[in-house]
Amino acid sequence: MKKVMTAFGLVIFAIVGCIIIPSKHEINAHIQLDIRLEREAAQILDFIEGKTDEVPVALPGEGGEKKGVSWVQRAKDFLSPVGAVYAQDLKSDSAKARELMIKLRDRRPIIDDLKAKGYIGEDNRGYVALMDHEDLKDPQKKNEVQRTIHEENTDRKALYKEIADLNQDRRASLSQVERVFAKAYRQRAQSGHYIQLPGDSQELAEFKETATGKKLGDAVKPGAWVRLP
Repeated sequence: MKKVMTAFGLVIFAIVGCIIIPSKHEINAHIQLDIRLEREAAQILDFIEGKTDEVPVALPGEGGEKKGVSWVQRAKDFLSPVGAVYAQDLKSDSAKARELMIKLRDRRPIIDDLKAKGYIGEDNRGYVALMDHEDLKDPQKKNEVQRTIHEENTDRKALYKEIADLNQDRRASLSQVERVFAKAYRQRAQSGHYIQLPGDSQELAEFKETATGKKLGDAVKPGAWVRLP
């Protein structure tokens, strides 16, 4: 019996040993990555929306590193390997990223017009989607809108993937980049625009507390499509 219990204990130990519990550094790193992605998304969307004429990329030779970081902070980063990776700004300084940002910027007036007409909306994954509109019962018009949606989403996904690929050393994933951009697009949506609310409970709770969320009231549900008041 003692041998059986010993063997059972070893099995339990082996199973428990396989369970990976995120460390405090890893959790902090994930939060820092989200913060930096949000800042990156804001700068990129400012360019796409025409609020700035400067493509938001790091200058050659900078490697995306922050300027003015004290030697004390650099020492802390050195002593914390995970933190060191996230002490730098994200990278988006590739020719492909710049080309995609410009394409999205050039198409922006068309996208804005389709949103204003209620033909398309922003989903909760960072892409645009076709809405059920009376005008789109016309096959030709619907096909035109769907073609624009395809072009827009193709370029968005390519940009998201490029940002994730450029920041693999920071453990950025495509799904994480998509989620952050979806939030950025949602926050910038205007009155009359359609948006899909987040399925994530924390993000949904945050949205409920906004002025728009309070206006929508009971309409705020996970994954629901709403038209902004």
